Amino acid sequence: MRAVRRKLLRATRIAGALLVCGFLGLAGVLATNLWVARASDGRAFDSATGVPSRSVAIVPGARVYNGKPYVHLEGRLQMALSLYQAGRVKSILVSGNETSEAPEVSAMTAWLLERGVAKKDILTDDGGSRTRETMNRAAGVFDVHDAVICTEDVAAARSLFLAERAGIDAVAAAVPSRLAQSAPYMRGEILKTTLAFFESLMP
Repeated sequence: MRAVRRKLLRATRIAGALLVCGFLGLAGVLATNLWVARASDGRAFDSATGVPSRSVAIVPGARVYNGKPYVHLEGRLQMALSLYQAGRVKSILVSGNETSEAPEVSAMTAWLLERGVAKKDILTDDGGSRTRETMNRAAGVFDVHDAVICTEDVAAARSLFLAERAGIDAVAAAVPSRLAQSAPYMRGEILKTTLAFFESLMP
């Protein structure tokens, strides 16, 4: 009986510890997402007409299909193009992967050129494999001090937070999307936001 009791006690302690860890983990995820959400307070706009002028529009990379920007990436590019045509930005920085499987930068560049953006006004960064790298490289490599980030509404807060951490005075042109209705996508976005917060604490 004593052996059984010890096993039950041990199992109870383990279950309790796991429950506490799970609670703390959930609390940490929620807290970091709320913290990052503060970055978008008053700085995210859902249309090009309300966006204040900045020097550069930053377009983070996303999926391409058959060498063409897929729907979400095209939405980001269309927002940047609208800002450029309205004179609210002087240039557009396209940042992403550039591989045979994912030629994001060349696809974005071609899309903008086809729609009348001057080649001299397109900055290309093939080292932006993640949003954090895009913002850090925009500041460190391309000397961007102020920008409009063109991304989906659900990613605006995280992008603004990372831009701020990189030293960029940024606002977001938040492309309306239905991504908030996708539970798998939102789970990924929540985890990305938590990661962005903790990575921001690193030197």
